[in-house]
Amino acid sequence: MAHIIKSNYIFPTVVYEFVYKANDQLKDIIKNEPLNINTNGFGNFSFSKDINLHNKKEYRTLANKILETSQEVCDICEYEYTSIEITNMWLNVSKDQTYHSPHTHSNNNFSGVWYPLEFEEIPLTFIDPRPQNNMWSPRKKNPNVLTASQIAFSNKKDSGFIFPAWLKHYVPASNSRRMSLSWNILVRGQYGEPNTLQNANI
Repeated sequence: MAHIIKSNYIFPTVVYEFVYKANDQLKDIIKNEPLNINTNGFGNFSFSKDINLHNKKEYRTLANKILETSQEVCDICEYEYTSIEITNMWLNVSKDQTYHSPHTHSNNNFSGVWYPLEFEEIPLTFIDPRPQNNMWSPRKKNPNVLTASQIAFSNKKDSGFIFPAWLKHYVPASNSRRMSLSWNILVRGQYGEPNTLQNANI
């Protein structure tokens, strides 16, 4: 006989998934995008020289898809907002044995990644933001989302993910070339409750 009448999930961290299929023209543009070598200390990958790809007409349809999907996320969260904008969008390229160490995306509300091409599976891995979760951890019969300290998502072709920008994530070392497109999202509007001296118009 079951004794639990309800499971209440509190303070959830949600990773939203979507699908976008690029046409051959966009795939060719992505493959030939000029690159810089990363020097920011977060890994030894390369990224596009242009970090505002959303402003280029070739990426406009993709950028619109990202904005529309981000609006859905905000509506699910029931945020009040005046507008949503992409603050940066760039291409990541990892070669053999390159990695992207754990990091967050400051000064944004959401971040995202999308995989335009088929590559060896190198998962995008998220780290549990609750430091207390690993302080007392009974052995598990099977891994599951209720007890995991890290959750990985496959880099399937055409798949995309949107997640809180504060959620720490990384990509382990690859055994071959890998490409992904990333972006940041800023939600414009009123922050905080009025007349609290802790509110702002962003």
